[in-house]
Amino acid sequence: MARTVLIPTDFTVNSLNIAKVALQKSYQDEEKIHLILVHGLMASTSITELLFYSKRNTLSKLETPEFQASCKLLLAKFEDKIERMTVDIFSGINQSAFENYTSANNVEEAFIPVNYKLKLKSSDSFDMIPFFRKSKLNLTEVNWEDFSMPAKEQHQDELAAMFFTHGRIAH
Repeated sequence: MARTVLIPTDFTVNSLNIAKVALQKSYQDEEKIHLILVHGLMASTSITELLFYSKRNTLSKLETPEFQASCKLLLAKFEDKIERMTVDIFSGINQSAFENYTSANNVEEAFIPVNYKLKLKSSDSFDMIPFFRKSKLNLTEVNWEDFSMPAKEQHQDELAAMFFTHGRIAH
């Protein structure tokens, strides 16, 4: 059975660097990983919107082509380590809902950025990092400064950014 790892995402290529670090960190383990990339999104209060809600449509509006291509590259690069990778939406409003989400998905471990603020994709998006910090999960913080490149070399949300950066786990 695979170990389940939860990682927050803002649907940018840069946010996938956290997944890359998680996979590299656990590469010595024999165990495969089920990777869940999760985005916080408030549920609508409109009955009409709730009646016609589709997670697939919502995700397709949030995911960029660069993000999707980077996910495919990540899957290809770590195919021997990743059992399954899913992208999901968390719409809970409190810590209890987050704990229920992690329990229902059998999440054992989480990776979060230390000094990177997720870019919220819509007005309904919210930062999930406080939920991660208060949870009972085995939490690893990734030092985001190790990913930063000089301003003139920085390529915003490009596929190359995922494979030409170096990360280190924060202490």
